[in-house]
Amino acid sequence: MTAQHAYNLKIQAQGRVVVPADVRTELGVKEGDDLILLKDEGGYRLTSRRLLVRSLRGIVKKTGEAEGRDLTGELLGDRRAEAAQKGW
Repeated sequence: MTAQHAYNLKIQAQGRVVVPADVRTELGVKEGDDLILLKDEGGYRLTSRRLLVRSLRGIVKKTGEAEGRDLTGELLGDRRAEAAQKGW
């Protein structure tokens, strides 16, 4: 959502809140999916796990010795070598 939009939501029995259909569509969620309520200095923000992961992707930058290395591949290689030594 590029422009800000306000929704009036009512808290129902047991603290339930109905998320408007257009918001569910934009978040890409359906019944049973998890939503994440984030608190920041400006208040609260509702998002989906998928959108949160997308926004966090690439936030950590490799520097120093780690730059240009495939750390996940190295870790997997180490674990495979250990397993082979143990005969697994």
